[in-house]
Amino acid sequence: MEKTKIKDILTYDFYSNLEISNDQKFLAFLKTNANLDKNKYNSYLYLFDIEKNKNYKISENNSINQFIFDQDDNLIYKEKSDDDFDYFYKKDRSVGVGELYFKINKNVSYLKDLKNGYYLIKASEKKEKKQKDEEKENSFYTEITKVPFYFNGSGFIKNDPESLYLYKKDDQSLKKLREFSDVSLDAFAINENKDKLAIVIGKNDNEVSRLREDLIILDLKTMKEKIIIENNFSFYDLFFDEEDNLIFVATDMRKGGINEDAFIYKSDLSGNFEKISPDDFDKSFGNSIGSDARFESFKTFSYKNQKLYFLVTEKEESKLYSFDKNKNLKLEISGCVEDFVVSDENIYYFAMTEDRLSHLKDKKSGKILLDNKINSSLGKIEEFFYESNGDKIRGYILFPVDFDKNKKYPTLLSIHGGPKTELSNIFHHEHQVFANEGYIIIYTNPHGSSGNGVKFSDIRGKYGSIDYQDLMNFTDFAIEKFPQIDKNKMGVYGGSYGGFMTNWIISHTNRFKAANSQRSISNWTSFYGTSDIGYYFGPDQTGANPWDNLEKMWDQSPIKYAKNVKTPTMFIHSDEDYRCPLEQGLQMYTRIKENGVESKMYIFHGENHELSRSGKPKARIKRLEAIKEWFDRFLK
Repeated sequence: MEKTKIKDILTYDFYSNLEISNDQKFLAFLKTNANLDKNKYNSYLYLFDIEKNKNYKISENNSINQFIFDQDDNLIYKEKSDDDFDYFYKKDRSVGVGELYFKINKNVSYLKDLKNGYYLIKASEKKEKKQKDEEKENSFYTEITKVPFYFNGSGFIKNDPESLYLYKKDDQSLKKLREFSDVSLDAFAINENKDKLAIVIGKNDNEVSRLREDLIILDLKTMKEKIIIENNFSFYDLFFDEEDNLIFVATDMRKGGINEDAFIYKSDLSGNFEKISPDDFDKSFGNSIGSDARFESFKTFSYKNQKLYFLVTEKEESKLYSFDKNKNLKLEISGCVEDFVVSDENIYYFAMTEDRLSHLKDKKSGKILLDNKINSSLGKIEEFFYESNGDKIRGYILFPVDFDKNKKYPTLLSIHGGPKTELSNIFHHEHQVFANEGYIIIYTNPHGSSGNGVKFSDIRGKYGSIDYQDLMNFTDFAIEKFPQIDKNKMGVYGGSYGGFMTNWIISHTNRFKAANSQRSISNWTSFYGTSDIGYYFGPDQTGANPWDNLEKMWDQSPIKYAKNVKTPTMFIHSDEDYRCPLEQGLQMYTRIKENGVESKMYIFHGENHELSRSGKPKARIKRLEAIKEWFDRFLK
C-alpha cells in the first residue's frame, strides 16, 4: 500500500449535506473534490436510491449548494444564478436530466417547500448594473460604522439586507413577510399550519452586536409580530412541535460564558419557557471533533415524529441523541456522526472513522451503504489516560507506519484549536502524512476542550495556566509510557488556540527543538479590537479588558513572554484571517527575530482562518510542505 502523501487531499471524496425524500426511498447529498488545475473545490449533487443501493450524479454543475425534496419527492435544486435570476431545476425519478422549474429575481439562500406550490424563501435583492458599477468605482475604500465590521470567510460586512418571502409558483408571485435591514436573521421556523413564523433576531446596542438574541412570533394572517423572549438567550436552533409550542436549543451564557454548553427548552407562544432537558445533560451540541478531511456543512438538529434529534460531542465522540415530548432522552448512534436524516423506521447518516472519510450508513442494519475508505498506509492510533489538574484525561499517540518498538522516533505534540473543540481517533490527513514520514504524533484534549461539560471547558481567565500544565503533564506521561519517543527530538505545533498555546509553550519552556505556530493569538490586548469576535471573545475568555484590568489580559498574552523564546519557530498566517488577524502572528514573529532565534513566516494571500481545513488546494499543499520541511530540518 502506498504512503499517505500530502497531495492525497486532491483524491479524497467529501460527502455532506444529507437529505431524504418524503417517501423515504431516496437520499440526496453533495460530493466534493479538490480541483488543483482551477485551485478550487467542485461540489456535485448526487441521488442515492436506497432500494437499489445505487447513487448517481444529478447535474454537471460543480457548484450546487441548495437543494430540497418537494412534497412529490422531486429534487428541487438551484442550478445557476446570474445578474437577473436564480434558476431552480426539478429532477423527478425518470432517467432524464433536470428541467427548469422556476426562476426568482433574488439571491436565494434558503428554500423550503410549504406544499401546494408555495415555498418559504430567504433572499436578498439582485444588484442592478448601476449599483455594481458604483461599488466597483468606490472599491478603493470601505466605510464601517458597526462592530463587528468583518467576518472571517466573508470579508467586510455589506448592507445587503435579507428578507423572508412567500413564493407562489403558479403565478410566480413573491410576498415579503419581513425584512431584516438593521438586524440579523439568525434562525427561523414555520409551524405545521403555515400561519406562524418563529424568528430569532440579532440586534445591535449602539451599533455593536450583542450576544443574546430576541425570539419573535410573526402571525402570517395578521402580519403582526411580538417579541416573546428578549435578550435572554443565544439560540442554536428552534422548531415548532405539533401543538404549536416551540422547542429550542440555547444558552444564557451565565454559568460558563460564551463557551457554555446549551440546553433544550420549551416555550409557548407567549414566551413562557422552561428547560426540559435534564440538568445533568451537560453536553456540547454539535460535532466539534477536529479533522482536516471534511467539507461543506452538516446539520446538528432535526425535528421529526415528535422528537428532537441532535448531535453532541461527548468525550471523544460525536453522538446522535433523540429527545421526545415525554422528556425521554435516548442515545441513537455513537462513534463520530457527521450528518444524519431520519425516516419513520431508520436513520441514515454519514460517519467518520480512523480509516474512512465521511461514508453513508444506516442505523438499522449497521451496514455501509456508500463506502469511502482511505486507500493508503495509515499509522496505528492508541489511546491512553493520564491524570492532570484533578481530572482523568484521554490522550492519543499515532505511531509511524512500520513502527519498530526498538527504535526512537522524532515526535510532534499537536494541539487543537478552539479551545472548545477536540481531537479523537478519526482520520486526520495531516497527522497521517507525518506518521508516514516517520514521526510519532501525540495529542490530547486539555481543560478548555469540549466533550466533558461546562466545568471542564471553562478556562476563562486561566489561559496559559491549567491548559499549559495539562499539555506538559501529558507530554511527560507520554515520554514515560512510550520509550520510543525521542525526547531530544520533539516539536510542537497547532492552529488558532493551538497556535496561541504553541506561542505560550515556546515562551515558557525550551524542551521542544522546533515549533510551528499557525493562525495564532499572541496579544489579547490587540486581538480585542482587530478580530471579528475579539470585542466579546477576548474579555470573556481572559476575564479582563484593556481598560479596567489591562495587566490581567497582558499576563495571559504570549507576546509578554516572547523575549524568552529560544525555539526555532515557523509561523503560518493568512492575510484574510479575520478571526485571528495577521498582526497576531507578525507580533510574535518580530519579537523572536529580535531574539536572534531562527524563524520564518509564511503569509498566504487570499486565505482565511480555515486555511488548513478548506483553503484552496494549492495553499493547503504548500502549507503542509512547509511544515514538513521545517520539522525535518530540526528533528531529523
